Amino acid sequence: MKQIIAYIRPAVLERVTETLRAIDGLTGMSVMEIKGFGQGKGAFCPGERDEEITYFCKKVRIELMASDAIVWEVVDTIREGAWTGERGEGKIYVLNVEEAVRIRTNERGEAAV
Repeated sequence: MKQIIAYIRPAVLERVTETLRAIDGLTGMSVMEIKGFGQGKGAFCPGERDEEITYFCKKVRIELMASDAIVWEVVDTIREGAWTGERGEGKIYVLNVEEAVRIRTNERGEAAV
């Protein structure tokens, strides 16, 4: 089981979400609005307030859990949906998950996801 964390532009969130919803076995995701900077240090944020100079660019953080069987399908779906060909498109991280527990039923492992 893996945790996937993706930082993408807010403008592509709807497109990424719709393509993720089509993946069999994906049980859900969380989305947070955030601000940050990467290699560009936030000096230029495409699509924000007439391209004003700022320290932080608006991004969306997506978190989801996926079974090992679909993890790369999920990663590729996010990457393809978020791609614009411009700098600052974001990053995707894949982490190992040791355990998951569903609070209501006490199910464990992938059954809890």
